[in-house]
Amino acid sequence: MHPPIFILSPPRSFTSVISAMIGQHPELYGLPEVNLFAADTLRGLLRWFEFRPRLSHGLLRAVAELGLGAQTAENVATAKDWLNESGSLPTSDLYRDMADWAGGRGLVDKSPLHVYEERALSRMLDGFPDARFIHLVRHPRSTCESVSSLQTAIREGGGRTLPRELDPDQVWLYPHQRIDGFLGQIPSAQHRLIRGETFLAEPEANLADLCHWLGISDDREALEEMLHPERSPYACLGPRNAPFGTDPSFIRNPALRRFVPKPTSLDGPVAMPGNPLFSEELIEYARALGYS
Repeated sequence: MHPPIFILSPPRSFTSVISAMIGQHPELYGLPEVNLFAADTLRGLLRWFEFRPRLSHGLLRAVAELGLGAQTAENVATAKDWLNESGSLPTSDLYRDMADWAGGRGLVDKSPLHVYEERALSRMLDGFPDARFIHLVRHPRSTCESVSSLQTAIREGGGRTLPRELDPDQVWLYPHQRIDGFLGQIPSAQHRLIRGETFLAEPEANLADLCHWLGISDDREALEEMLHPERSPYACLGPRNAPFGTDPSFIRNPALRRFVPKPTSLDGPVAMPGNPLFSEELIEYARALGYS
């Protein structure tokens, strides 16, 4: 069984498309946002879902697809009942079950909630000490403005979101600092930094290099499959009782689009409530990653 691969990043950082690309490799399986490590047990996870029901969609779709054979409304309802009845089950145990249901393929997880919940990263390592971790970064301006736009769209649609008054440090800097602090505790061979813009500008070469690092096949057939994230079973709307589970923008247009660089600056106000400026600490961190 291939060890799991965890993509660590705030939302709107190319997590959906890159996770789906990697997860299309024949030896791997790309999950939607299952958010399992936000709690120790399913009971604790369900408390998150009570506050933000959309957070449950990815897990419900994955259990329906992997455990019950198809993402139908009936299977999602069955999955929901089972999760509610299994409150004492450790979330890491359910993750192992899903790996078994996937035929031993390595699970690829990209749940952004994990980088905001204080103990989620340590839960991953405790449960899977041989896991691989990808620290995925995107320019802070693009990330922050995209998160703000998503928050507005969710609120206007009647959904619950994170607190209204987000700032760039909360959205971008603190999650990346938490990831850095966590990865500094584990062997360097188990983690890798990826700049999303660079990765998507030359996907073939970068996917081949990633396969080599992961110890999986980099043959032509595998790489070709990875260039088609739209073939993921989660690259579309799910049934009416769990339609989401990943970035709505990715669901609307899941096909790979090569990244075309455009001018993006760390200077000036950010298009989010209050039009804040980036803090000096954020700017220093972003420049260390090669952003300007």
